[in-house]
Amino acid sequence: MLTKDTFLKLYKASFLIRAVDKKIEDGLRNNDFFALHYPVKGQELISASLGVNKQHGDKVISTYRCLGDLIGFGGSYYEYFAEIMGRKEGISGGKGGCMHLCSPENGLLATTGIVGGGLAIACGAALALPVNTDNIVFVTFGDGATTTGAYHESMNLAGLWQLPVLFVCINNNYALHTRLSRITANTSLHTKTASYGIHAFHTEVRTPDMLHTTISECAEYVRSGRGPAFLEISSPRLHGHMAGSSTEYMELPPEIEMDQVDSLVILRRKIVSLYNNESELLDIEHLTLREVSSAYDKALNAPFPRAQDLLSEVTGNIE
Repeated sequence: MLTKDTFLKLYKASFLIRAVDKKIEDGLRNNDFFALHYPVKGQELISASLGVNKQHGDKVISTYRCLGDLIGFGGSYYEYFAEIMGRKEGISGGKGGCMHLCSPENGLLATTGIVGGGLAIACGAALALPVNTDNIVFVTFGDGATTTGAYHESMNLAGLWQLPVLFVCINNNYALHTRLSRITANTSLHTKTASYGIHAFHTEVRTPDMLHTTISECAEYVRSGRGPAFLEISSPRLHGHMAGSSTEYMELPPEIEMDQVDSLVILRRKIVSLYNNESELLDIEHLTLREVSSAYDKALNAPFPRAQDLLSEVTGNIE
């Protein structure tokens, strides 16, 4: 059983991610700004748990569906708002959007718009870690990435060289609009990965305490120097591929039953049942919503990049 402090850490981070996600979707519907947005509703707890397990010096590579990871690993949601709004104070100066983020101070090396593109980067980042440390690399990706060539090459290399990488595969059962069973014969992704000599595990997002325990065990396995680990997390996507896209092709439960598969609702219910602290959670929620709203308004009124900033930071300085 997790401690109350751990439960609250997970809930605070998960609720913050949900609040930022919803604020962006509301802003797009209200035409406050235009951007590509890839929601993370239902998957927030994964990023929150990964963030709790991150230590100073660890590195992170994420995907274009990076909102949860950015916040979970300690990034600024104000800078994320500013980035997708194209403002100068964004994480990448308003020029990268969600697909091209870099926040070295938080260990975030890159987000990538290429499916499976982060896997090889993670292997390289692991090779570049200082020796005689227990730092590791976290890389998150979806089930669709396991059908790419980069997946096979990266798993083979990580297993062969025993690289300190925790591969976190969020299996929502759809590669964009295509069901996993239509594109791969073996839909048990952790068993497929084990053939590369990698210790592979599986858990579900709908069991909050088990999810966090498994993530912690996997992180500790890699951190102890025993080689890479692969964690497949079954996590239903409670929305379309991106903001505004259809869900007709998906097998979502009726709205009235959505709470049964929403990990944030499940986590909240569990905390209240254990500690009878509804008012404490309400205080957390109200404070979070106020802070998110303030950051959103600030970003919306932030300046755009200047024309002369267009090519800045595109190339490095050669001494």
